Amino acid sequence: MSNWANIKILRWARERLKMSYEDVEELSRKLGKFYTPIDAGELEKWEKGLSQPELEHLETLAEIYVCPVGYFFLDEVPREQDALSFRGLSKNADELSPSSLRTLHLFLEKARMIVHIIKEAGVEIKKEIRQGQYSAYDDPVEIARIERIRLGFSPNVRAEWNGYEDAFNWWRQRIESQGVFCLQMKLEPSEIRGASAWIEGYPFILINHSDAEAATGRLFTLLHEYAHILISNEGLVCDFRGVEKGKNPEPFANKFAANCLISKSEFRRKLIELGENKFKENRSDRVLEEIKKALFVSKDVVAIMLQEMNLAPKDFYARKRAQWDKRKLWGRGGKRQKMPEKKFNEFGLMTTRLIAHKNLEEKIPIIELSYLLDMKVERVKEFISWARQKVPA
Repeated sequence: MSNWANIKILRWARERLKMSYEDVEELSRKLGKFYTPIDAGELEKWEKGLSQPELEHLETLAEIYVCPVGYFFLDEVPREQDALSFRGLSKNADELSPSSLRTLHLFLEKARMIVHIIKEAGVEIKKEIRQGQYSAYDDPVEIARIERIRLGFSPNVRAEWNGYEDAFNWWRQRIESQGVFCLQMKLEPSEIRGASAWIEGYPFILINHSDAEAATGRLFTLLHEYAHILISNEGLVCDFRGVEKGKNPEPFANKFAANCLISKSEFRRKLIELGENKFKENRSDRVLEEIKKALFVSKDVVAIMLQEMNLAPKDFYARKRAQWDKRKLWGRGGKRQKMPEKKFNEFGLMTTRLIAHKNLEEKIPIIELSYLLDMKVERVKEFISWARQKVPA
């Protein structure tokens, strides 16, 4: 029997996401009426060359595996160049779940689509930062001081915020103003909380919109990944625990994020006010919550600063982080957003501004924008209209 789809690539595409036949079947049934469901038994037969899938099956598999349908007709397995920098709780990529792997591949695909749109439409993206602007051997506290000034942050700005979402949105928009695309997608928080990548000279950050600590946790991740953008170059960087000592950029990124959000002098003043300005072997989460609420920061930041200021043991943050990661995560709830606001929240200011650019109408097929945004063509037109009214050019 001759197969029109390459069975070797059918198997490779599934295995690269560590998905079982049953995983594929389950996800295919969740995709909705526009995709043909996949039967686990049939999928196994296709991979063994015992039967052949129809085109609609391959379209479903392409959606699940986050790859073009054309991959299945190649003679050889394609080479994929991933430019990821991610801070996770797994020691290596082999420990990531199919869900996290799929989201990371989806993040890269959307980033590459955005770069393609920029080039095809001839849109100029002003970037205020460059690859390798700093080094992981630089002082993260000093770099944080420089970036706080450059981004326009001060205690007076913090005083204007009414809540954690205000804090997160302020920092996200300031970072996006540097030419960084900040996307939000769902990740497994126990494995990985964010990612970053330089794609063909354009910087991208992925933030987990299901973060355990809501806006405060997402803010810490945002600044952590921004640190990676500032010290990274094009190419793959893995930032898991267990990276050889001295070559791991995680401590740099952690210190940078914490010191961006709060200076040591501000932090100490608050500790004195709360009677916590002394060394303690341990502190309860209640105390950490009290400190963080007063400063619009996460518990991560509080634990890191206490450790850095020798007010807690050197392994304090690692121990606390391990405790928090074991707890059950609860949904954030809140008011359900309308479609335009939801997509703006997911894709951010930079992507939304790009979608609204006048050059796109003539040079980019709307079906491409539909695919990027995961919405019907008529909804894309609605989103573009909304963006042109709400988002400054």
